[in-house]
Amino acid sequence: MMLGDFRVTENDKVLVIELFTLVEKPGGINFYIRHFTPELVPWEKSDATLLNLANAEAKKFDFENPANSRPKRAIFIRIDNDTYTARSEIVPEKGDPQIIEITYHRQPLAAAAPNSSAGAHPKKK
Repeated sequence: MMLGDFRVTENDKVLVIELFTLVEKPGGINFYIRHFTPELVPWEKSDATLLNLANAEAKKFDFENPANSRPKRAIFIRIDNDTYTARSEIVPEKGDPQIIEITYHRQPLAAAAPNSSAGAHPKKK
């Protein structure tokens, strides 16, 4: 399993959080997406959106949504070890299709300060 997140911000305020997972199943690889408010209230009234792996190449992975068209397709293209592009194709029932393309960059882990425990709460004195 691989887990990721994406945040949409405006003026340093988080508007939406997207969590996604890639999960290997006996029938192939599934891509799950779910959107939340900053308080982790789900945007979607239904379960997470599911897309199935339709095609895999060395640096390109194409997922398709078997249930609806939001998004209909998601394509991931690996640029290098630390960068990939995600393209979502949303096909509404009425109106023009929307294409959203985002380039992701791996963020380096922050170096832990000497004599500290990463993620630990400081002791009260």
